[in-house]
Amino acid sequence: MKLDTKELKTITILYVEDDDAVREQTQIVMTKLFKNVYIAEDGVLGLNKFKQHKDEIDIVVSDINMPNMNGLDMISKINELNSSIPTIVTTAHTDSKFVLDAIDMNVDKYMPKPLQIKELTINIVNIVQKYRRLNNIEVLARTLMEKKSETEHLHSNLSEKMERLQIENNYLKAIVDNLVLKVKIDKAAQIIETSDKFLRFFELSKDEIIGENINILRCENCDQESFQKLMLKAIHTKKTVTSTYTFKKGENSKITADVTLTPSYNINMLVSEYTVYIDIL
Repeated sequence: MKLDTKELKTITILYVEDDDAVREQTQIVMTKLFKNVYIAEDGVLGLNKFKQHKDEIDIVVSDINMPNMNGLDMISKINELNSSIPTIVTTAHTDSKFVLDAIDMNVDKYMPKPLQIKELTINIVNIVQKYRRLNNIEVLARTLMEKKSETEHLHSNLSEKMERLQIENNYLKAIVDNLVLKVKIDKAAQIIETSDKFLRFFELSKDEIIGENINILRCENCDQESFQKLMLKAIHTKKTVTSTYTFKKGENSKITADVTLTPSYNINMLVSEYTVYIDIL
């Protein structure tokens, strides 16, 4: 992956590491690559640094085992301040408990030491880009909802409002069907609805795909278990989640895409279905 230096210079990092040698070496490289790098030697100092610069920081990179406060405890407290801040944890330990704890806290990436700076940099850029795209989607959604509310307020007659909403819904549905790779799945990951763009892109028909498991898409680097974990993460966090997958298209073609999964809830606040958006990279 070729890194965009302009993109790097838009990213501010909080880097927390108690090992002096590792911290100093990594800081030297990071400072040259990124816009700003705030440094802390343990979880307590890292939390304080985040509080001071939370409006600037785009991502937190932290070791796990540190004095005073470990990295996961620090991230937990940071999440209380800003639950949408992306995080990467680094550690020399490979104990699965650390991995499970990190997943439970919605940590975006778990990287073993010794760190490879290029790999770390690529992960930072990819994760920040994903979060920025999601934030843009959320801002757009809020704007559309505000405009919809304003439109509804202007119409006093209920029948006129319903007619207008129906026209808007049909228009938006037409846009989604033709421009967005979207698929709806039920709680068992079976496909219940797709956009026309989705069918055209993957060269499938509704008869072939409705009622089939999402794995019919021939994901190269995921299986049913990994996709179920993404679904469980959405339930656990009660928000949209994203992961990057590679799909086979045709005999020789492959595509890499961000898969964004949004749960829908019934009146009992239980997940009834998921909407999956596929963003080709």
